[in-house]
Amino acid sequence: MTKTLGIILRCQEVRETSVLLTAYTQDLGKIRGLMKGVRGGRAAVPWYLEPLSLQSMVIYERRRSPVSLIGSLDLLDAFEPVRRDLTRIAHACSFLERVEAMTEVLDPHPEIFHLLRAVLRAMGAGADPRSMARFLEVHLLRVSGLLPEAERLPLSPGGLLTLKQITSTALEKIASLRMSGAIAGELAAVLRPSLEAAAQGPLKSQSFLKDLNLEALAA
Repeated sequence: MTKTLGIILRCQEVRETSVLLTAYTQDLGKIRGLMKGVRGGRAAVPWYLEPLSLQSMVIYERRRSPVSLIGSLDLLDAFEPVRRDLTRIAHACSFLERVEAMTEVLDPHPEIFHLLRAVLRAMGAGADPRSMARFLEVHLLRVSGLLPEAERLPLSPGGLLTLKQITSTALEKIASLRMSGAIAGELAAVLRPSLEAAAQGPLKSQSFLKDLNLEALAA
């Protein structure tokens, strides 16, 4: 049994009263967990069992199965300021998909959990969504060992300076991170090959952001 913090990435209904959750946790990394008794007339857990929520979780790992059992959840943060804004929630959904696509089950990297929580909280506090997207992407690539050397990327002086700023900015200071649309688009373009290789293709959420003209990558 492990008690840990986790951010729900995906929720899938299975059977009559159960859900299969994908979450990124502080201590176990990405988990897929079955939680029983949460649907129907006797549901013990209310509506907040959904993606984009920070939970205190009790998890039981099973030796012969990649699917764990989730004993209980306690909602800590539903990131309400993010949910109230279309641009922010669209980016937040892309963050969840990005983390899910670039991580393996039960391969713990606590810094990924802290990274995801930090960018969601910063965005809820007013941080620029495109800047938070680039921050998340750069640090996911760094943790994965896939971030190209800055000097080898075809970046303008401003793009190179911004990339170095991203890699040196502490999590508690990211809310003040700002970049122009042109720089955000430049970084998105040069990082795209590495991101798609790590995620084994483009994300569905990127098409949504492009359709709504919310992401510099659409340029």
